[in-house]
Amino acid sequence: MAETPAYATMSEEEQYLYDLQGFLHVRGFLNEDEVRALNEALDANPDRLGTYDGPNELSGDWRGRPFEGKYAPFRHYEGMLTWPQPWCQPFRDLLAHPKIIPFLNTLFGRGWKLDHGVDVLIAEAGCEGLKIHGSGNATFNGSRYYHYHNGRMRSGLIVCQFALADVDPGAGGLCVIPGSHKANLPCPEDILTWEANQDLVHHIVQKAGDLVIFNEATAHGTLPWHGRHDRRVALYRYTPKYLHYAGGIYETSLPDWTEELTEAQRAVLEPPYIYHHPLVEDDGESVVRPRREGE
Repeated sequence: MAETPAYATMSEEEQYLYDLQGFLHVRGFLNEDEVRALNEALDANPDRLGTYDGPNELSGDWRGRPFEGKYAPFRHYEGMLTWPQPWCQPFRDLLAHPKIIPFLNTLFGRGWKLDHGVDVLIAEAGCEGLKIHGSGNATFNGSRYYHYHNGRMRSGLIVCQFALADVDPGAGGLCVIPGSHKANLPCPEDILTWEANQDLVHHIVQKAGDLVIFNEATAHGTLPWHGRHDRRVALYRYTPKYLHYAGGIYETSLPDWTEELTEAQRAVLEPPYIYHHPLVEDDGESVVRPRREGE
């Protein structure tokens, strides 16, 4: 049994469920005030909502197939961290939210960073889905993987998806194939396109404020949206402190506006490196800069 670390980690039950499934559903992660503030920021900036374009390249042409819809998979809000106050603040507050720290400490060890820009996906009724994808263990990928050894789990890229509106049974949205993060064989194409063995695919029903954390190696996708209201989810993607998955996010230095952030929030946006990378403390406000790797 590994020693209990001196920093916050996931509970034993949470670790079991994540190791088993490749995802974890954390109910009621955000409170009503936090959800309201995030939605009010979006509602106040309708001109910043991206327009629909062609079908997602990953999904291809879905005409006459299960993922078919009237529109491309979703629309985006982007750049929320640099919106004017007060609209940027709810999104900045999620960067190093104290409640997310135990999950990131467990999945990455001490030292992690944001990857990609913060993204909010919007789907209207009729939005088509997104093909199921995920690498599993069929091939080694040093940027998206899952590994458990000596009582510790480690991951490459993970996604933290915050529900800003309810996701009802049958409405669509995020789906996963539980356990696929440890699959040793490629997933057959007709399963990825939701045309065979549909019972393997788990649709995650959520309430506004719920969080779903999933490994990028876990087979996941988006079912067509049939909800009574628009789908709204905020995506925060994290990697270990040394890994950069998607280009374009502060690769060498931080912009001046980050001086407005807390020490911990700024640390989350640091470029990838190992030595002396700031480690976010459990309070979500302060950091420590170790002198030796592994502290």
